[in-house]
Amino acid sequence: MKLVLCLATLCMMMYEVESAITCYSCTSLTSSNCGDPFNSAGMTTSSCITNTCLKTKTEVTGVSAIIRSCGLGGDTDSCSSVGGGTVCSCTKDNCNGSSFVMTSAVSTVAAVVAALYFC
Repeated sequence: MKLVLCLATLCMMMYEVESAITCYSCTSLTSSNCGDPFNSAGMTTSSCITNTCLKTKTEVTGVSAIIRSCGLGGDTDSCSSVGGGTVCSCTKDNCNGSSFVMTSAVSTVAAVVAALYFC
């Protein structure tokens, strides 16, 4: 019985790993390659179990920033624009390396906080 439980757990873990997508993780504040145009050379990627990547572009007090990261989920390929920025979410490997741009205020704040926390 223990063997069956171990094998079932292993299968579920493998499914989770396979279902994760890869997203670029960077900010243009610390790497010019992360800006637009995007240059993937030397860029870090992350495995994102939420299956959503984000590209956030914002400007605060004259300083522009682009943040590429894992999203919070939602499995959508969409963009939104609010205030001074844009956020796009996408659901394919490394899709946040493209030059599309969009945002919502909540997503922008979440992405900036995440970038400051994890970078």
